[in-house]
Amino acid sequence: MELNIFSVTLLFSGIIVAAISTVIIYRLGDSVRWFAFTMLFVSIWALAYGFELSSKNLETMLFWIKIEYIGIALAPGAWLWFCLKYTGLERYTHTKFALLVFGIPVITYFMVFTNSFHHLHYRNVMVDNSGPFPLLAIQPGPWYFIHLSFFYISLFFGIIILLYKFKNADPVFKKQNNLLLLAGLFPWAFNIFYLLGFRPFGHIDLTPYAFLIMYIFVGIGLIRFDLFSIKPIARDKVFEVISKGILVLDPNSRIIDFNPFMTKILERPVSNFIGKRLEDIFGKDSQFEIQLNEQKKISIESSLSLTSGQKDLSVEYVPINDKKGNSLGMMIIFEDITQKKSIQNQIKNQAEELKNLNSLKDKLFTIISHDLKGPIFGIRELIKLSFEGVISQKEFLDILPEINKNMDSVSILLENLLAWTSSQLKGEFLDKRTFELDKLVDQQVSLFEKKTQEKGITLSLQKYGNLQVYADKNMIDLAIRNLISNAIKFSGKGDLLTVFLKENEDNVTVKIKDTGLGISEENLEKLRNRESFTTIGKDKESGTGLGMLLVHDYVIKNGGELKIQSQHGKGSEFSFSLPKNENS
Repeated sequence: MELNIFSVTLLFSGIIVAAISTVIIYRLGDSVRWFAFTMLFVSIWALAYGFELSSKNLETMLFWIKIEYIGIALAPGAWLWFCLKYTGLERYTHTKFALLVFGIPVITYFMVFTNSFHHLHYRNVMVDNSGPFPLLAIQPGPWYFIHLSFFYISLFFGIIILLYKFKNADPVFKKQNNLLLLAGLFPWAFNIFYLLGFRPFGHIDLTPYAFLIMYIFVGIGLIRFDLFSIKPIARDKVFEVISKGILVLDPNSRIIDFNPFMTKILERPVSNFIGKRLEDIFGKDSQFEIQLNEQKKISIESSLSLTSGQKDLSVEYVPINDKKGNSLGMMIIFEDITQKKSIQNQIKNQAEELKNLNSLKDKLFTIISHDLKGPIFGIRELIKLSFEGVISQKEFLDILPEINKNMDSVSILLENLLAWTSSQLKGEFLDKRTFELDKLVDQQVSLFEKKTQEKGITLSLQKYGNLQVYADKNMIDLAIRNLISNAIKFSGKGDLLTVFLKENEDNVTVKIKDTGLGISEENLEKLRNRESFTTIGKDKESGTGLGMLLVHDYVIKNGGELKIQSQHGKGSEFSFSLPKNENS
C-alpha cells in the first residue's frame, strides 16, 4: 500500500464526514438522520476509494471496490428517502416503496460482490500503471448502467421533490433549502464530468471528493448552526393549524411571512402582504406600528374596526434574534379575544347582578324582619292588651291615628315588596297601552291630599297639554305613587310639593318637586347608582329605599330615564319622560 495526495485527501475527508454523520445520527431527528446516513455511506465510499488508490495490485483494488459499493449502492437510496421524509411525504415511505428504493442497491452490491462469476457489472478490470501510481481501469457491464440509471434517478427525484416543496418557501428557510439543493447538485455535476471522460490520469473519479467537500460544510452547519432544527414542512403544518394569526417581519419591518389564519383575523385576503409594512395594513401611527418600535417582547390588548364590527385582539411581539443577539426581525402573534372578552364581561355583569341580588335579598329580610314585622307585631300586642283590659277604649282610640299611619306605611311597603318580587321574576312582562296620565295622577294626588294637609304641606298639581302616554299603566302608577309618597315623607309644615305634567312633541314630562329635606351628596350618588339605603323622614317615618329601586326600574322599562336633582336642606326634584305613542 502506497499513500498519495488523492488517497490521503479521501481518507482524511472520509474520516471527518464519518465522524460528523455519526454525531448527527445520534443527535438529530428522524428525517435529518437519513441525511446523515447518506453522508455515512458517502464516507464509506470515500474511505474505501482512498485505500483503493493506495493499492498496488488488482486483488487488493477489487477488495476495496467491494467495500466502496456499500456506500455507492446505498447513498442514492438514502438521499431519496431523506428527501421524502424531510418534505413531509411520509405516505410514500411504505414497505413496497422501501423495497424498490433499497432493493436495487442490494442487488447492485450482490452483482459487484459476485462480478468474477458473471461479469455483469464490470466486463473487464485491469491495473493501469501508466500514471504516477497504479489505477484500476474498468470496462462497464450491463448492470453498471442499470445502477448508474438508478443513481441518477434517485438524485434527480430528490432534487425535484425539494424544488417542488420549497419553491415558495419562507425566506427564513432559504439558507438550508439552498444547502440541500447544492448538496444534491454539486456531486452530480462532478459525476457527469467523470462519465464524459474528464478524469485525472484517465481513471480517477472526482465524485466522492465533491460529496465530501459538500457534506463537510453541510455537516458542520447541521451541528454548529442547527440548520435543520425546524423543518420547513413542520413549520408549514404548525402555521396552518395554529388558531392565531402570525406575521413575520424582517429587520427592516417588512412582512416576509404570514399564516393562513391572518385572513380570519383581518377578514380579508392576505396573499399580497409580502414586502409590505404594518402601516400599509393597519394605517400610519397605529398602535401596532408604535409597539413595533419598542423592539422587545411585549403583549398588548387592542381592538380593530372591521366590516363585521369591533374585534378585540391580544397582540404579542416576539423579537427574532440570532445566537449573538443580532436582530433578524420580529414575529407578531394576533389572537382574537372578542368572544373571550364578551364572556368575561358577561361573567363580570353576572357577578355584579348576583352581588346586587344578594344585597337586595339581605335588604328584603331586613325589611320583613324590621319594617314589616314591627308594625304588625305592635298592632297584635295592642289588640291583646285591649282584650285583657290593660288599656281602656279611650286609650285605644287615642292610639288609632298612629296605627293608621303605620298601616299606611305597611300598605305601601307590601305593595312595593310585591312589585319588586314580580320584577325579579323571569315571567314579568310589559303591558304597554295608551292611557291618560293626568287621570292617573289625579287619583294619586287625591289619595295623598289628606296626608299633605295633616303635615301642613302645600300640594300643587300643574298640567299642560294632551297628556296621553304609551306605557305600562300599573308600573307608572306605582312609580308616581312612590315619588309622591317620598316627597311627602321628607317634607314638613310650610313645604311645597309640586306635581308637574307637560306635553312635548314626542313625549310627556313628569316632574315631582318638593322643598323638603333634600338629599345628601352621598345618598344622591347611591340613588343614581340604583343602590338601596334606609332613610328617616321629617316626622321620623322610616324608608327602605325599595320604592326608589322600583321607580328606576319601571321608568327605564317604559322608555324613560329618571333624573334626580337635589340640594340638602332645600328640596329635591325627580323627573322622567314617557312616550306619547308606540312609535315615539
